[in-house]
Amino acid sequence: MKHSPEFTDIIMSLDELVSTCGQERQWVIELIEENIIEYDVPEREQFTGYQLTTVRRASRLSRDFDASVPAIGLILELLDELEQLRQLKRQLDTQTPVIEVDIDHLK
Repeated sequence: MKHSPEFTDIIMSLDELVSTCGQERQWVIELIEENIIEYDVPEREQFTGYQLTTVRRASRLSRDFDASVPAIGLILELLDELEQLRQLKRQLDTQTPVIEVDIDHLK
């Protein structure tokens, strides 16, 4: 998923991210270890609103489906891929004219 400006205007530490998302610190660290989220400002170990959004989505998946951290990573990856495919389809639908062919005239 692309980082939108509204998701990158917030900068927070790991402790702030943990506090904001309402999960345990170790669970958030597992998300980092599984590369589900990463530091947006690596040299200062800080996160943006984009990571907060991802952690909240992951938290809902964990709660609603009792998904493990590796499963959450796969689910989020598949959801992002699905959204990219939907965007591509919308683009193609608006760009590609529909050509109807009467096959009876081709015989």
